This record gives sequence, C-alpha cells and structure tokens, in this order.
Amino acid sequence: MDDSGIEPSEYLIHTEYPAFVARLIGNDDTPFPGREAEGDAFASAVLYDDEENITVYVCSEGWRLFDFNFWDEVPTAAELQKVCDAAMDAYRRLNEAYASREAGVKLREFREGPSEPLPPRERADRIADLAGKSREALASPVHAMQLSATVQMALSGGDPAVFTEAQLALLAEPAARDLLIGTARDCIAFPEVLRKDGSLASFELWALPFAFSRAQGGVWWHFPLLERIEAPLADALDVPQNAVLWVSPTLFTLEMLNERACQNLSQLATVMDAGCDFAPYNPEASRATFEAARQTADPQLVLAWIPFIVERGALPLDKAKRLGRKALDAVMPLVQEAIGAEMEYGEAELFAPLPWWEALSAGTRAWNRKRLGVTVALVAASAGGLAGLEAVAQYQPEHYAYQVLIKASGKDEVLAHAPWALVPDVAPDKEAAWEDLAQCLKEAGIPLSEQSSRLH
Repeated sequence: MDDSGIEPSEYLIHTEYPAFVARLIGNDDTPFPGREAEGDAFASAVLYDDEENITVYVCSEGWRLFDFNFWDEVPTAAELQKVCDAAMDAYRRLNEAYASREAGVKLREFREGPSEPLPPRERADRIADLAGKSREALASPVHAMQLSATVQMALSGGDPAVFTEAQLALLAEPAARDLLIGTARDCIAFPEVLRKDGSLASFELWALPFAFSRAQGGVWWHFPLLERIEAPLADALDVPQNAVLWVSPTLFTLEMLNERACQNLSQLATVMDAGCDFAPYNPEASRATFEAARQTADPQLVLAWIPFIVERGALPLDKAKRLGRKALDAVMPLVQEAIGAEMEYGEAELFAPLPWWEALSAGTRAWNRKRLGVTVALVAASAGGLAGLEAVAQYQPEHYAYQVLIKASGKDEVLAHAPWALVPDVAPDKEAAWEDLAQCLKEAGIPLSEQSSRLH
C-alpha cells in the first residue's frame, strides 16, 4: 500500500496470531534449500532479504509473500512459515475451484422426444380410442387404470393433436373430459419411471418460475451449469440426503409449453433418470436459430420455468413453502451464473419452488399482474389517475393470451396495451384466465369488456 492507495496485486490477511497483511505475487523463482526436491513435494522457506531489509516467504509452487505488516508481536520464522503454508494450501484449493468452475460441467447426452404427426387415419382412430376410454373409465376402476396407460402413450407419442382433439371431443361430456385432463396432468406431475433392471421409481415434478429481460432477439433453453443448484436446493428445502432431487438443465418458456400444451413434459423424468438432458427441439438447429436471432435488437420479457424432479414424498408442500425464501437465497446466484454463461440477459427474478402445476399457475399469475400493473400505472400517471379508464380484452388464440387494451372511457384511442397469458396446461383454461383478469381489474376499479378479434 502506498500514498496512492492499494496497488494492483493480491493481499493475504491473517486475523489470528500472528496477525498480518502481506502482498502475494506469482511466478517467483527465488532459490532456497529444498526447492528442487524430486517429485511434486511441496517446499517453502522464510528468507530475509538483506539488501531490501525485508522478510519474504517463497514456495516451490512459485508464490511469494512479502511486505509483511504485523499488527502485534512479530512471530518467529517457523511460526510465520506454518501460517503461510496453510494459506498457500487454501489458495491452491481456491484456484482449483475457480478453474473447475471455468471449465464448466461435462455435457450429457441429449434425448429428443418424438414429434412426428400421425397419418390422418391413425390419428383419428387414436383420438376416438382415447375419448372412448375416458367415457368407460367413469364407470369402471379397471378401465380407469387402462386410461392412465393410454393417456401416457398419447402424451409421449409425438403427435400432440391426439390428446388435444380427444379432450375437445368431450366438451359436451364434462365428467369424462375432466377425468381425461386430470389423468394427463397426473401423468406429468407424478411420473413413474420403469428402469432397465425392472424397478419402478416414483417422482414428483416441481419447478422454479424464472423471469428475465433480454435486449436481443431469441431465447436459449439449455444451461448445463444449472445442475450445480441441485445440492444447495436440496439442502435449503431439507430434502433427505438419500432422496433424489435432480434439476433439469433445460428450461421451458411460456411459448415452449404452449407449443405442445405441456405434453412433452411426460418424457422429462425418464430422460433425467437416465442421466441425460431433455431436448424439446433439435439442439443444433435451435442453436443456429438462436445465434441468428440474438444479432437483432428485440427487447423482450421472458417467463420460463426450471423443472426439477424429486422422489415422491420427500418434499411436503408445507415444508417447501416454509423454506421457499431460503431456497431462493441459496440458488439465485447460481441460476444467474448458469444463464449468463450461455445467454445475455438483463434483470432476472426467481420465484419460490412449487409442484409443477402450482408453479405454472403462480408464475403466470404473478407475471400477468406485474406487466398489467406497470402498464396501468404508466397510463394513470399521464391521465391523472385511474378514474375514467376502461379495459377491453381481445383473445388471441395463436398466443394463448388476451390482449388487454387500456382506453379512456367512451373513446376509441388505445392508450396502452398488455398481454394477459393463459396458464400453460394440457388443456389451457380460457375462462379461468378471463375470470382472473376481471378480478384483477375489479380490484383496480377499471371496468372490463371483451371484444372479438378481427379476422383477416
């Protein structure tokens, strides 16, 4: 340290006896007895520089400590050497940890789910069969067991139209439709994995809702460093040490979930249990698309979910809610590091872990309210308050969302607009999204009406 402040080098601070501060530099080749010893044995020495009138510590790994400033009694050379040896051991391990982090993690095998549409005749047969089994399952427990297997095949078969068309075919039969949808949701939320050795593993699917902003176009979806949050997440949630908790390095955005109505998630646990990473799209083609899109300026807000599976019964919901804040504090820095290693982003917000369907609902509801709340606040600031404002909502089926237009009462001019997304699901509930939007605007005292989207 000099009159100008701290010089650009590293410093070692020792707070117990002997308490001191010393400067640390590398690439030192000062000769001392034992330095050239055979093998990789560590050697060190405390020397006195007569010319400079200073004490220096040197070691066989090339580190040098000098400019010692002691705070109290000056130690003997042996005492000082012992402390410096321990410091160098800690410094070496710290550097190894940094090097390991920079090297990243070993990439695992990607497994893509099937995504080929069936021929029209075969698709129609499977739709009819699935709808028929739903009707039969209402009256017979045996058929209910068969329904679960049929639903699992439909979800993982690669043609999302089979399940979607089957549940739409049952719109006039709400009991059978609810049974079909509930069975599909359970197949995703409570996956059963049959292993090669014949054993059956039972899991629960959970998720951490994750929202972030981007100044560029495109969004990437695979982040290998996310596996590093497994241990701190399990510790923070007090998951038993012998219980499985595995985090998916593949996150799912709102758009990705809507594209296949969450159906490809039925394959996630099987892929993760095999030690592989799930690929919702072809990785090479997706990466090329992302690299091209990120060259464009396209400010965007992204809502996504980081899935993880946990052994069934190992994480009670009440415990997860109680420890949710602790879990966020433990994993947020690691999540930010993992995302930042693969993709540029601006601000980020992580939500508490919840079971899969609760996580989708909580994340979407919070995101909807945040975006609409900011939009309404900006309009109210320029309009002198909320009085005299009204909202008109147009449903946009291609986006699985309502477009909410904010207007002055009785006028056609649109002052602002904001999306209101449906919660992703195997059968997204438009009515539930409308009721949630109406309740939100009612609390703000803003009347809401619905307007049919124009067809072009």
